[in-house]
Amino acid sequence: MCLSKIYTGKENKDNIIEDEASNIIVNNGIIEIYSVFGEVKKLEGYYVKEINFTKNYTILEKSL
Repeated sequence: MCLSKIYTGKENKDNIIEDEASNIIVNNGIIEIYSVFGEVKKLEGYYVKEINFTKNYTILEKSL
């Protein structure tokens, strides 16, 4: 199983939103982040800036 870390801004421990994300869905401008434990976090006003499949992380950036 491949899980991903989700960050806002830069990839560092202070900016981590989710440590074990299993799924990300973008729906009408809202980013829904699902954890492996079934928890859901919803973020509005962000966009996906970078997805790194090799290092298993995603960076979200605040929309202007």
